[in-house]
Amino acid sequence: MLRRLLPAFLAALSLPTYAGTLSAWSQYGADGTVEARVITDDAACPALTIDGLDRPMSLRQQPTDAFAVKLCVGSIPAGTKKASAGGADLPVPVARPRHIVLLGDTGCRLKGATVQNCNDETFWPFHRVAANAAKEHPDLVIHVGDFLYRETPCAAGDNRCAGSPFGDNWPTWNADFFTPGADLLKSSVWVIERGNHEDCKRAGLGWTTLLGRAPATGACLRREAPMFVDIGGIKLAVLDDNDAIDEEVNQSAADELRKNIAAAFAAHADWTVTHHPFRGVSKLVKTEKGGDGKKVDGGNATLLAALDGQDESGLTLMLSGHIHNFQIENYAKPLAPQLINGEGGDNLDTKVPAKLTGLVSGGQTIKSGMSLPGFGYVVIDRIGDSQDWNITVKAADGSLMRHCSLKSRQLSCEK
Repeated sequence: MLRRLLPAFLAALSLPTYAGTLSAWSQYGADGTVEARVITDDAACPALTIDGLDRPMSLRQQPTDAFAVKLCVGSIPAGTKKASAGGADLPVPVARPRHIVLLGDTGCRLKGATVQNCNDETFWPFHRVAANAAKEHPDLVIHVGDFLYRETPCAAGDNRCAGSPFGDNWPTWNADFFTPGADLLKSSVWVIERGNHEDCKRAGLGWTTLLGRAPATGACLRREAPMFVDIGGIKLAVLDDNDAIDEEVNQSAADELRKNIAAAFAAHADWTVTHHPFRGVSKLVKTEKGGDGKKVDGGNATLLAALDGQDESGLTLMLSGHIHNFQIENYAKPLAPQLINGEGGDNLDTKVPAKLTGLVSGGQTIKSGMSLPGFGYVVIDRIGDSQDWNITVKAADGSLMRHCSLKSRQLSCEK
């Protein structure tokens, strides 16, 4: 009898102290330092244990009808060796990340007649993307935005989305991001960008409540201030461009973003991280019958208006998502190259040509560029102590799609 009871007793001892922990992760906050975040339905926030010493966590926002959970936050200082809270180990910051996972546009689309098969990982593979990316054991994860796509209810009898929640609330955020992304959330500290799906007309309250950098107030914050993160001699400027309209200039957003871009350049940022690409290719547009189709959609009119006249010569990379594939672009003028990585789970953009060389995006001719279809993620590895990186494009199952690189301010991929 004792032998039969002992395993159950030992298992009980290993259970988390806080059984109400629903999710726990680490992310860079507004001042560029790392925060521990724990979502719990317990009565109080757990303690944050830093290298064996307990510290209190604070409540980011009181529970609401839409978000009937507690989000607890606490600071993880640089140099921390081990951190935990609510029975969960938390990733700690790596001073000089060398092995980084990039991903974006991860949610499952439910909007009116557009229904992605959220119940089949073949058609919505974010869980596989996150699980395989976690096996990379990254030093850092960068998500370039668009987390929540389930905007309208699933029609009765539609097995593709049966049982799915929808709208800007905790059940939907949990279904679209926290549950399928759990393995990757546990793997490393995150840099998190805000997408257009997290604007105040869509899932902005959830962004502000759960992932936002600024203090939560119970209302959607229209824009957050730039966040600067130094990853060992490379400074990232994370710019909130959630309301930057692609096709036309959102003037109020452009005015604010102009100031934020200027602040990034004044801070000597090496990379910009935006959700929308400044320049990109989502499809060819034939302007007239018999036209050559070299005009493209994919640049962002609002961001380009904000950038106009500013000196981007100090940048070595522009990193974005929004377009649902992988693509690289170098330009005829000596501008920073653009890397787009938006293939994390939502319906793919299938009208992007494989060869981008010679096309014009955002008024700039692409000197060399290419795109790859398919779901997946990207791994980048620092080359020595330089600003150069080896880039590996991976499919959702973790298999190799292409070897690429960022060297001397130029992106390239092997054939």
